[in-house]
Amino acid sequence: MFQKNKENGARIVLTASHIEMSDFHLNPFIAFTGGFPSKVIPVDILRKYWYPITEDNDDGSAKFAPYGLRKMESVLTDEYGEKNVVTCTQYNLHKFVGPNTKVVGISTMDPLGIGFVSRTYTSIVGFGDEPLAAAEFKELINHPVLKKYKPKIIVGGAGAWQIIRGNKQEEYGIDTVMTGEGEHIVPIIFRKALNNEMLPKTAEGEKPKPEEISLIKKPALFGVVEITRGCGRGCQFCSPTMRTRYSFPLEKIKKEVEVNAKAGSKMITLQTDDVFLYKCKERFIPNREAIVEMLRTVDKIPGVDYIQIAHAALAPVVYDPKMIEEIGAILANKGRWRLNGKKVASTEIGIETGSTKLMEKYMKGKVLPYKPKEWHEIVTTGIGILNDNDIYPLATLIMGLPDEKIEDSLATMELIDKLKDAKIFYVPLLFTSEEDCLLNKAKQADLRNLSDLQWDFIATCWRRNIELWSPGAKWKIMLGSVLAYYLYYRWKHGKKVLRPIMKFSGFPESFFAQQ
Repeated sequence: MFQKNKENGARIVLTASHIEMSDFHLNPFIAFTGGFPSKVIPVDILRKYWYPITEDNDDGSAKFAPYGLRKMESVLTDEYGEKNVVTCTQYNLHKFVGPNTKVVGISTMDPLGIGFVSRTYTSIVGFGDEPLAAAEFKELINHPVLKKYKPKIIVGGAGAWQIIRGNKQEEYGIDTVMTGEGEHIVPIIFRKALNNEMLPKTAEGEKPKPEEISLIKKPALFGVVEITRGCGRGCQFCSPTMRTRYSFPLEKIKKEVEVNAKAGSKMITLQTDDVFLYKCKERFIPNREAIVEMLRTVDKIPGVDYIQIAHAALAPVVYDPKMIEEIGAILANKGRWRLNGKKVASTEIGIETGSTKLMEKYMKGKVLPYKPKEWHEIVTTGIGILNDNDIYPLATLIMGLPDEKIEDSLATMELIDKLKDAKIFYVPLLFTSEEDCLLNKAKQADLRNLSDLQWDFIATCWRRNIELWSPGAKWKIMLGSVLAYYLYYRWKHGKKVLRPIMKFSGFPESFFAQQ
């Protein structure tokens, strides 16, 4: 535990913005609302009720912190000792940043609000200024104590690329932006900062070997534990495919689960780009025995009330339905969610498109060991198997992929029609060319260029969400949507949004025939 030396501060301080220092009441899916507009609801209210900041330890350090920050904290603690490294919230920066502080490391997921969710929903809502995540990052980077003592500022994390693309490094006073994996580069850059050496403006981490990755020493928000890293399926819009894929030994996973559970985290989130990659066989054939053993091991650890899997692919579900039967009971019993009073599990899946042409061109690895032409059957069968085992997934779908034509949008609508009775939460997203993906130079989708069919697609997805997950809100949503259209949206997006707004609101099909 860090012992503060009067007002001198710690040599190394690690932190993240308010919104990234919250577990959103143990709801990782609601964390996506960091991409919604700021200045709609006062931030003090949001911090208190929507994303309450993690509690402090007795010394003022953060009890929980983002998993990536905990990983880097572990690396730096091994190098410089626990007394020289402190992780705290923005509220407590004044307690730990002082004249002795050489470097402040900041982790960020979406510092400029230009990720998939932020670009989509801030532009759809259309008012309220920048996304919450961007507003909170800006407040952190301009914190008075950083201006007063002027430590070196190093920014890393999954969203660090945005600082470079947005040309904000100089404006924000950031000395180094780190991208890629941090195990090798973090000790090098922090050592330079501590020795007052010249820092590079940018630094990209090398791929570490599995044995070089430290275990977390202190608990992570959402009880995150990494079970695999990297993917290898080759989806061109996605960054994990750029990383080497490997699975972590079960003993390491167990130790990190115990770190989180002993600290009081009731949820364990298994971080993976696809749970079925865990110790998988060639051509992405799932290893049922290893997956079942891993989940059973986590399930038995005392203090674990909820188990949340970050991501899953659909092709392995179709390949081995028996595997889903074996893990479904564990996940539903430890599910965080309820539908109609019944406990259910969830995980994020990527449907992305119904176009087999776009599947073949941009993400054919997603369907292995099957072929892109079988995608509709894989999706409908896979989601049916998940639903039968009380797993109701959150599904992302991407609009405006490069070269997307009207027939591709029609194919996606056709697939959505086939899923009309499925239990899913749909998240339609605008294509975003993130820096560390193969399509990083491709033109991004924009609301101004969406077709009527794509607007209809957005409305259909969100109407399905309301009908399944919040049917009691139907009449309030109908009234609110009509008012929103006539007071604002016809001026923001034009008359073309009337039909999708009405469809989203639940107006009957006979209404549309009259338009």
